[in-house]
Amino acid sequence: MTAGWRVAPLLAEHTAGRDNNVLAIRFAAAAIVILFHCYALTDRWLEEPLYAAFAPMNLGVLGVQVFFLLSGFLVTQSWLARPALAPYAAARVLRIYPALVAATVFTMVVAGATGSLPWREYLASPQTWRYFVRTASGIDVVDKLPGAFATNPFPYAANGSLWTLPVELRLYVALGLAGVAGLLARPRAWLAAGFLLVAAALAWPDPVPLDPNTRGLRLAALLFLLGSLARVWQRHLPLSLPAAALAAALPIVDANGLARDGPLFALILSYVVLVAAYHPALRVSALARAPDYSYGLYVYAFPIQQAIVWAVPGIAPLPLFAAALAATLVVAAASWHLLESPALRLKSRFRSQGMPRR
Repeated sequence: MTAGWRVAPLLAEHTAGRDNNVLAIRFAAAAIVILFHCYALTDRWLEEPLYAAFAPMNLGVLGVQVFFLLSGFLVTQSWLARPALAPYAAARVLRIYPALVAATVFTMVVAGATGSLPWREYLASPQTWRYFVRTASGIDVVDKLPGAFATNPFPYAANGSLWTLPVELRLYVALGLAGVAGLLARPRAWLAAGFLLVAAALAWPDPVPLDPNTRGLRLAALLFLLGSLARVWQRHLPLSLPAAALAAALPIVDANGLARDGPLFALILSYVVLVAAYHPALRVSALARAPDYSYGLYVYAFPIQQAIVWAVPGIAPLPLFAAALAATLVVAAASWHLLESPALRLKSRFRSQGMPRR
């Protein structure tokens, strides 16, 4: 099929390799999470632009939702490229843990350096080491560190971005189990299983094994599932620019807000993001070969933002965003070149050539 504006190519025709906009979208998602936190951490929640215009949507939730969607798509692609549990698990560990452990230590150092406690007392606190063990391991996230950022509008919060990673790790396990069961290789079976999972979650939300089991997190898990289903059904999914434009307009014109939250919004967001990521007419090839600093931006930004708010009391959200984005880019670049990229190269011991990075 032609790759022009009038004829919709199929998703499957454009998912091989890295010549797409996935990296740019991940970078943008990390950046808007940082921007949201600039309003939250200066106690100006209601001034955040997306929320002010299209509540209940906000930039922080939107960025996280995009990450979950693309994660479901790319991790499913990873399994299908090498459908075996050992390489799948190794790929997930090598992608997540080097930067997660480094971000945990980085957060502890920044929080200690700007905190209200002497170093001896800070390092002797059981709360400090509970934070390290549970956060770095991905078991869960202990958000507060003793004495950290005590005078900030959002005191003691150490790294509010990391709460999503234990959830994502649990979804990786669930997807691996689906792969072992053969569901990912059988599109109709995976679609049927997905419908059953969604129906069960809607009918009985309380037993859903998410922590925290909130409506917003269940929606993020749905986006992960939709990303996975899109990859499995990619040979039947057209990338239509007019359809994506119409879908993107729905949340804007929907006065009742039905298209701004819930399952309908998840479907809209999934299609719009996948078209933006893979439609050949939208491709920006120069960005596809850039280093992947997006994960580093996500995991290192929050303590940097808190430190800037501590150092410059009363700073406004936009100057905070400019300063935090620049500083976090430096840390994310160091993390990529010193930790993440070397770890990703180890995947070659477990994967076949051409397997995606994520």
